[in-house]
Parts: sequence; C-alpha cells; structure tokens
Amino acid sequence: MNILVFSFNGVFPICLTMLIGYFLCRWKIMEKGTAEKLNQLAYKVLIPCSLFMNMYRADLSAVMDVPLLLLSLLGTSAVILALCLLSPHVTQTGAQRGEFIQGIFRGNTAILGLPLITNLYGETATAVLALPLSVMIIFYNIAAPVILSFYAGTGKTDLKSIGRKVITNPFLIGTLLGVIVSLLHLQLPAALEKTISNIGATGSTLALLALGAVTEVSEFRKSGKTALLAACLRLVIVPAVILAIGIAMGMQNERLAVLVCFFCTPTAVGSYVLAKNVTGDGNLARQILILSTVLSMPTMFLTIMLLRALGVM
Repeated sequence: MNILVFSFNGVFPICLTMLIGYFLCRWKIMEKGTAEKLNQLAYKVLIPCSLFMNMYRADLSAVMDVPLLLLSLLGTSAVILALCLLSPHVTQTGAQRGEFIQGIFRGNTAILGLPLITNLYGETATAVLALPLSVMIIFYNIAAPVILSFYAGTGKTDLKSIGRKVITNPFLIGTLLGVIVSLLHLQLPAALEKTISNIGATGSTLALLALGAVTEVSEFRKSGKTALLAACLRLVIVPAVILAIGIAMGMQNERLAVLVCFFCTPTAVGSYVLAKNVTGDGNLARQILILSTVLSMPTMFLTIMLLRALGVM
C-alpha cells in the first residue's frame, strides 16, 4: 500500500492539474490563446524564478554530482546516436527524422520534472535536479536545432543563432544567477526573496494548467504508428535502459528521481515550436508531443511504483 501511495502522490497531482486545465479550456473559462500566454509566462519568468531560488538556497557542494551529470549527458548522447541509425528505417522524409529524434531525446523536465521530484521528496530535493537541469538545457538547445536543421536538408546550422538561444534561455539564466548569488554568499533582502519565491512557486502549476488546456484528444486519436513508436521509445525503452544503468551505479532516491525527470517525462513542449520553425512542418513533432504527454501519466506512475517496490526510490 505504501508503494501505491508514494507513486500516486508523485504522479496524480500532475495528472489532475493537467486535467483541470483541459476542462477549463473546454468550459471556455480559459482560452487556448490565454493558455499559450501562460505557458510563455511560466517559461520566461515563473519557472526561472523557481530555479533561481532552488540554487540560491542550495548547498552547491552537496549537489555537485558528477556521476549523475555524466550519466544524463552521455545517456542522452547515446540515445541520439542510436536514433540516427534507427530513424531512416521508420520515417519517410528527412524532416520527419529530425522530429522523430528530437521527440525522443528531449524531455519536458522543467515543467513536469520539477513538480514530480517536489511531490516525491519535497522542495529541498529540487536542488539535486537544478544543476544537472541547467547543463541539460544547454545540451538540448544545442542538439535539437542542429539535428532538425541537418535532417531538414539545409546541410548547415546557424551557430550564431544557436548560441543566442542557449545564452538567452530563461531556465539557464535563472539557474546560473542562483548559482552566482549562492557562491558569492549574497543575502537577498527578505522582501525580495519572498517575492521571487512566491512568483516561482506558481510556475509549475500554471505551466501544467496551460499544457492541459492545449491538449487535443482528437490529435491523440489521429496520431500514426511513427508517433506511437517514438512515444514508446521515449517513455518505456529508453527509461528502462538508463534507469537500469543508474541502479547498477548505486543511484537511489533523489538521484534516481533526477533520472526519472530526464528520461521518463514526455517530450518537451517546446519541441513542436522549434520543429515547426526549423523544418516548416512539425506535424510529427506535434503528434509525438501529444501522445507522449497523455501516455506518460500511466508510464510514470508504473515506473515510480516499480522503483519503489525494488527499494531504490
């Protein structure tokens, strides 16, 4: 029973919040345009404030976990290489290959991972995620445009544009500012600290409401076999391999939960926006996003329940 309660408490609040967002949109209480603006607000302001506070309050010497960081980076790199070999056999066009690869390696960690690890282990546990997240954000924002551009047939990528996207990423800025303030041992005025903390506390909730509001069940039904394969790889096959390696390396509890956040969450919401702008299509990217988001609810629950039963979480 404790295993079920632990898994339920970790995943159900996320499911319920997204479901509320879905019905708010269907009942015309929240328009899709409003939901998209809320998602932008969460992306540019609210979640970066949360990341800043996590790093500001964290003992950075305690959260510098090199093995965890290396497994996250090298594991994602290995997934990309494997998908480069697989994609020509399951997709028809070059643009689809880029969208297929991105849809599997790029997780929605900031929006779904942060609340998940908070639900499981409390606010203090997010410090374990914050530093690897900042590094993975850099990796995602370099790898995704390069892969999409390459398979779209342009044969080259705009390094200046990629660099600009990396250094202006709000998640990265929020995390690095928190690291700097923490390392300098600066003490924020109580009123400012409280304000930033209150703003950051709303980020994940609003982002989940917005994600639920823009989810279309009809798109879920129309998704093809390629999107279903991508969702299964994203949510079942890749997590099984990476988590097995993590357990073999002795990772447990919060450290293993970080791997769950990176490899068991659905495709990043921004993957569709980026794909549409780079490839000019984005249809497969949208289908993968919707399928992986819907299917991630039961798969994340079962994954956490299994890890709890094994005594490693």
